[in-house]
Amino acid sequence: MPGYGLAKKFYYFFSGLGLKARNLTVPTARILLFHRVADVKNDTYLLAVSPENFRSQITYLKNNFRVVPLSQLASELLSKKIIDNTVAVTFDDGYADNFQSALPILQEIEMPAIIFVTTGNTGKELFLNETEIKKMSEAEKLVERGTHTVTHPRLSNLTTEKQEEEIVESKRSLEKITNRPIFSFAYPFGDKKSFSSNTVSLVKKVGYLYACANDHERVTNSSNIFALPRFVVRNWSLEE
Repeated sequence: MPGYGLAKKFYYFFSGLGLKARNLTVPTARILLFHRVADVKNDTYLLAVSPENFRSQITYLKNNFRVVPLSQLASELLSKKIIDNTVAVTFDDGYADNFQSALPILQEIEMPAIIFVTTGNTGKELFLNETEIKKMSEAEKLVERGTHTVTHPRLSNLTTEKQEEEIVESKRSLEKITNRPIFSFAYPFGDKKSFSSNTVSLVKKVGYLYACANDHERVTNSSNIFALPRFVVRNWSLEE
């Protein structure tokens, strides 16, 4: 069957084989992590996906998976009702090309996503400005918003006071720009060493309902709602 090999490769990637063995009868979901959608010549940290590859990836996901907003996936996790083959799309940092390049493709394909904004970068070169954030807020049925701290620090290296400042002020700032409550958070870097149980307690205290980490695992009904695992997506063609 034409395309079967490609579909099989994609399935194995999103199944996370080789990471942690799981019972295949357990319902699982995947949260994908993007950063930029742009053609970048010198992409040292491999953060950019070309618009062409992004369109192909998003189209494939829409046609082959159950795609839902992250807030819906979080709600299903709280109810212990994860549905197999579910995917949620996320973006970290808040690059301007999320508005310029990613949003039109998301709208065209009707693909929900959430953007976690590093609020201290608002209006700086390469990053979303307030006007762009407000315009994206108008598409809230499709694009959700969350915070990613103010300055993108490794929170575990900060004092409790400084951590709380980063977590609180980013929420306050984004709520002021969008004039909407913000309930979602993503830890900068997101690995297990980048935040602590103390950090999680602060995130809960501030009023966030769920938070994303960056462990390459699938979401199951036993996943931690305040440390949701995600798969980073690179500038891959469908074949890759």
